[in-house]
Amino acid sequence: MAETALVTGATSGIGESLCLLFASDGFNLVTVARDKESLEKQAVELRRLGVEVTPIPCDLSREGSARELFEAVRSHNLDIDVLVNDAGYSTAGRFAELSVPEIRSMLQLSVVNLAELTSVFMHPMLERGHGRILNMSSMMALTPCPNNALYGAAKKFVLSFTLALWAELKGTGVTATTICPGATRTNFPKNAGIENAPAWKYFSMDADETAIRAYRALMRGERCAVTGWYNKVGALSTRLMPIGMQIMAGTWLIGTRMHPLNHEGTAEGTDQPSKDDARSKGDTPDKGESSGKHEMPQSHKTSQTEKATSGKTAQSHDDARATAQPNTHLTGDAHAFRGGQATSPKCNLTWNPW
Repeated sequence: MAETALVTGATSGIGESLCLLFASDGFNLVTVARDKESLEKQAVELRRLGVEVTPIPCDLSREGSARELFEAVRSHNLDIDVLVNDAGYSTAGRFAELSVPEIRSMLQLSVVNLAELTSVFMHPMLERGHGRILNMSSMMALTPCPNNALYGAAKKFVLSFTLALWAELKGTGVTATTICPGATRTNFPKNAGIENAPAWKYFSMDADETAIRAYRALMRGERCAVTGWYNKVGALSTRLMPIGMQIMAGTWLIGTRMHPLNHEGTAEGTDQPSKDDARSKGDTPDKGESSGKHEMPQSHKTSQTEKATSGKTAQSHDDARATAQPNTHLTGDAHAFRGGQATSPKCNLTWNPW
């Protein structure tokens, strides 16, 4: 009987590539993303590979959505053998520029719901004595990340959480694996205004390659995989650097300059992009080595290329991006939730983070 894999962030980037790999290996799929139409179109393509596909629209940046997803899966009488927590997004910019709803949305998606989904799907795996869990971290988990402070911290949680979980699950038949990708060629750098940053100019990789490396690590039950030889060198190097040098390296790689903040919480002497321009769907994942047994089906490689040339952006780790309004489907202008701007250099009495 075919096993079933559940993939969040399934309709773009690394998540989309992982779905193709699972389907090509005969796994039935539960695909999760916010957009129902995209899920249905993807399901048609995946079913051509002879597998069953159950698309479930779900915005995982909302409180309680992890339980909703679990109940939806249970209503289809499905047992999940493989869980892939790939959904995520980043809002580039200083932490001082984020509203409380934006902070809550990102942490709900990348930390709270990731842990909840891991918990609710892990327990049935333990009862059956078999299962696999893949949590997507990032190279940003390895160093402090100015102008991506919250995202980097969230990915640090994913890394530490999964490594500890791997140890706890030894001998149970269930494995936990995390992946630390680096810069990936998606729309993330363009939306964040850092497409010319060194990380993307010199060290970026393709989402398919990352997915292949992640898939291989998952099937082997590895604790952690860093994809790409230069990312492996970087991961080792950061362990030898003092913290100040780590911060400098991280700042340089993502192409941001550190300027003093004025009393309104924005950088002086810089033209800050709007929050809409800075917001991006997706992780900053990298690509793994593409050698090995698993390769992307040729017909779907062609399909992906055609989609890319027609304007579709490959966005990994990120289909669940939202613009942060608590307990609702998060759409619209992020500035709508930010209230007034600080008017006094001494006391920000009019700043309303909600």
